[in-house]
Amino acid sequence: MKDTHKRIVTGLLACSMLLSYAGCSASSGKKTTSAEKLEDDPKAEAAFDYDEVRETKYDEDSYSTDYNKYAFNIMSVTASGEGDDTNIMISPASVMFAMDLCAAGANGDTLDQINGLFTESGDPLEQQAFASEMMDKINGADKIDFNCANAIWNNSEIVGDKISQDYVDYVGDTFEAEITAASFTSKTADEINEWVSDQTDGMIEDLIEELPPETAMVLVNAIAFEGEWEVAYEDYQVGDGEFTASSGDTQDVTMLYSTEGIYFETDKATGFMKYYEGGDYAFIAILPADESISANEFVQDFTGEDYIEFINSKTSEYDVYTMLPEFENDYKASLVGILQEMGVEDAFIEGTADFTGISSKNMLYITDVIHQTHIEVDKNGTKAAAATAVLMEDAACEMPADVPSVEVYCDRSFAYAIVDVETMNPIFIGTVNSVG
Repeated sequence: MKDTHKRIVTGLLACSMLLSYAGCSASSGKKTTSAEKLEDDPKAEAAFDYDEVRETKYDEDSYSTDYNKYAFNIMSVTASGEGDDTNIMISPASVMFAMDLCAAGANGDTLDQINGLFTESGDPLEQQAFASEMMDKINGADKIDFNCANAIWNNSEIVGDKISQDYVDYVGDTFEAEITAASFTSKTADEINEWVSDQTDGMIEDLIEELPPETAMVLVNAIAFEGEWEVAYEDYQVGDGEFTASSGDTQDVTMLYSTEGIYFETDKATGFMKYYEGGDYAFIAILPADESISANEFVQDFTGEDYIEFINSKTSEYDVYTMLPEFENDYKASLVGILQEMGVEDAFIEGTADFTGISSKNMLYITDVIHQTHIEVDKNGTKAAAATAVLMEDAACEMPADVPSVEVYCDRSFAYAIVDVETMNPIFIGTVNSVG
């Protein structure tokens, strides 16, 4: 049987970092420790040699495993703060790119804690190389449109030439970041939002509502993905169906029916995989074995190790009869508490955060990390977008005959991921607890 024609458009803003100068802030917080540290070390200095990143070798299996653990860890912590009825979608890749841009200019415990989000090895040089290669792979994807773009706005009135030129050169070379230095005005937020909208096919239009007067820099990363299913849905594979929401309510939905060739099964879940054209990326449906729980309850107890066991159960021994509802959802949350729970503490503390690799004249610390996503799945395809904004201030300012079959019917709460097929690293992870 033929499968779905799906058009996927994924826009992802990985990082919008707002940095502000303490001298412009109305805050009266004590800043003597940070100021003294800057005076003692007036030259911005990175914690690792920027020139070595492109040549750095790392254990691919190890870093891929670490990334998968991180991805489901952050999904678990995020779900723990939401109700059972909430549909969630996050982009672990978005958050990683965002925080690695921060890590590139961090030092000391600030760097160690950010780096520790993604890898157990603790080697920031290798983590930066891993992130850089993931970006290169995205931009080199075959038969789909997959693009990663970065840009930095530098407020010339606050940071200006105080930004480390080594940092500027590094993010330009490694993450292809375009740099704009200009005085920030009331139109600057509009200019940034326009760039974000262009990069995400208009799915994220108003990420930044306004720039506070103390904003010193805005660092933005955007990822856009567009691809068709490798085997398209036929009209007869689209029909009416029922979906049981986590609340127990029955909802009338448009259901997509197909037979797939890849099946997963563990004690915790069953699932199927559906490829996008080119075969490099795929959609994975993850259906909890426990029918009594919501998808959010499921992901709270579904660790990175559980995900690795799940993907290692991959088999093509069956015809997999599947149902997938059309759905649409928007999600937005602050990740500050989530990242703090995951071990990033110093980066949020005024006077303790160390981002002197970006600027030694501005004692920057993170004040908020805003993550926003959008997804649409219907008979024509999938559109998805995600945005992560990191705000900073300155403390100084996817049928053979006679084969067995199984069923994976997503007619109740389920989770899903859009993954890199080679590594099975999830670019997006989400839950569907209700449709409509």
